[in-house]
Amino acid sequence: MERVLVTGADGFIGKNLVYALLKEGIEVYAIVYPGNNIYTECDNEKLYVKCLDLNQVMNHVREFPSDIDVMYHFAWMGVRPEYRNNLDVQMINVNMTLDCMKLAIAIGIKKIVFPGSTNEYLYYGKPLNKDAVPSPSNAYGAAKIALRYLCSDYATRNNIEFVYAIIAGIYAADRRDNNVIFYTIDKLLKKEKPLLTKLEQLWDYIYVDDVIAALTAIGKKGKGGAVYAIGHGDNWALSNYIKIIHKKIDSSLPLGIGEVPYVSEKLPSSCIDLTDIERDTGFKPQVDFEEGITKVIDKIRYEREKNIE
Repeated sequence: MERVLVTGADGFIGKNLVYALLKEGIEVYAIVYPGNNIYTECDNEKLYVKCLDLNQVMNHVREFPSDIDVMYHFAWMGVRPEYRNNLDVQMINVNMTLDCMKLAIAIGIKKIVFPGSTNEYLYYGKPLNKDAVPSPSNAYGAAKIALRYLCSDYATRNNIEFVYAIIAGIYAADRRDNNVIFYTIDKLLKKEKPLLTKLEQLWDYIYVDDVIAALTAIGKKGKGGAVYAIGHGDNWALSNYIKIIHKKIDSSLPLGIGEVPYVSEKLPSSCIDLTDIERDTGFKPQVDFEEGITKVIDKIRYEREKNIE
């Protein structure tokens, strides 16, 4: 893998992937949204930034070389909860992604890595692998699943290797999400009791460095037609993660596990089966949850102390 194209290179995963690939000496064509070039201070000679509206990408075919090995497609609008059932926004994603497929065909890209998330499989009930049955709960998830199959078919008919990656819950020191992990950290650092359900749902979390290592391994060694689940593989009850956070911050503080009732008897799950990615690429996660979440807690503490000063 010598030359890659990354769409959505101004997003969290895209940005981290771009910098990791550059460190390996890989040439990167990074597509960012117009007006959002986050690479203005990067002087790496192997980085080529393209500020493009991907809905118009076919007007820019000549700006790309004809020997790109891999395209990572991360560009996506309407990820935030308030947009996930906005059909107009999700249809923009569908058309944009199909235009990216046309670009891949036009310039002879050899492999496409298309990411999904465990959110499209929350009620499958088993660790996710190539046999997982989708269960999208909104327009965002339905669009992702539809494009998985549309793009796979499109790629196969045009002799492009297509790899689908299902990514577990990502966490990082420089990322803040509206989920139970960050809610609990926020409350405990404020010396307040987090109010929680019993947290019996089985879940998996993966630190961003391991996500990037997995994606890089897939680009280099992933097999066309494969479905790879990316995670740490712990598949613990959510309460286990919360108890680790509690211990790391202050185990003497009250922890309100079980004080909030479930909104439904049917519990989601987000578990990962690493068998296929380990076998085909050799990927193994390196950052366990205790190590990774310590980095997150330390960073949040530092930021709060700095603001107080």
